[in-house]
Amino acid sequence: MARDRKSKGRPGGSSGKSANGNRGANGRGAAKGDKPPGQVGRRPSRPGFLLAVGFLWIAVAVIELFALDASWRFVPAIVFAGIGLFFLRGAAVTVTRRDGGSTST
Repeated sequence: MARDRKSKGRPGGSSGKSANGNRGANGRGAAKGDKPPGQVGRRPSRPGFLLAVGFLWIAVAVIELFALDASWRFVPAIVFAGIGLFFLRGAAVTVTRRDGGSTST
């Protein structure tokens, strides 16, 4: 029951193809001639949706600022406005990435 030295204890030997089928001899991915993968990871959110959510958070901050009578009303208003600004920044980044980062002059 001696094993072949090239198989190094792995089932299937060292044929260059793993059980996955599309991996190379080193097991790290497809061969050089294959097409690169399309979308990797999650797709970015739609900028219109991010704008709408950002403006809603800012509207909540303004409403909260005038609706509360407590002396600490500025704290939640600043927090809500900050969350809205983060969403607006995300929308701007999404537009910039889709646009390719080019600036029109």
